[in-house]
Amino acid sequence: MLNHRPTIRDHSAEANLFARRAFIGFVFVVTLIGMLLHNVYKLQVTEHETYQTRSNDNRIKVIPVAPNRGLIYDRNGI
Repeated sequence: MLNHRPTIRDHSAEANLFARRAFIGFVFVVTLIGMLLHNVYKLQVTEHETYQTRSNDNRIKVIPVAPNRGLIYDRNGI
């Protein structure tokens, strides 16, 4: 059998390690959120005119399609 010795933990070192990792994770998340907000601001405010023009150009397109059975007239021949 293996001899299992009880290990003595250094709680202050573990607390410091956890605090450091939590801080690094917090900084990472805040950085990602900052990047996301920057991109949203850039798209919504800075490049608004560009995307509004592109949207208006894409919204309505008239594509004439000839009917399969020929031209359709009303009863007056129009």
